[in-house]
Amino acid sequence: MDAKLWFWTLALVNMAAVVALATRGVRAIRRNDVAVHRRSMTVAAALVALFLGSYVAKRSVLGSEDLAVWSVAARINLYVHESFVFTLLIAGATALVLGRRLARTRRVSGRAEDPAPTAAQLRRHRRFGWVAVTTSALGLLTAYGILAGMFERAG
Repeated sequence: MDAKLWFWTLALVNMAAVVALATRGVRAIRRNDVAVHRRSMTVAAALVALFLGSYVAKRSVLGSEDLAVWSVAARINLYVHESFVFTLLIAGATALVLGRRLARTRRVSGRAEDPAPTAAQLRRHRRFGWVAVTTSALGLLTAYGILAGMFERAG
């Protein structure tokens, strides 16, 4: 197994951890456990940031994949996967910013003197969060196919 396969295998494990943490965060907020929700989503975001940094390093050290040897279906799967990841980044970053604003409300802080969050604030955060969670899961599913194809091409 070459270095690129190791990288993408670890990236898949990282993405699975992101999805698991996001799932844990969704379950926590349904139980009204804001602290666990916040920790889970913050760690998931940190893992996404870790991947982005490692991807830049991987591209500079190992280079990019040779897509010329990929089938049309494999390239389409890659482009769909990249679309999910891009959407995850935008929606996740937006949910994170909106969540940080909610941190100054009594729902998160627990302090009675802080203002209550508005329904609109909660709705926007929830919608962007759901898009991020959904696209992370879909990104994970498509990543399995991409990695399987890489192993198949490697022999």
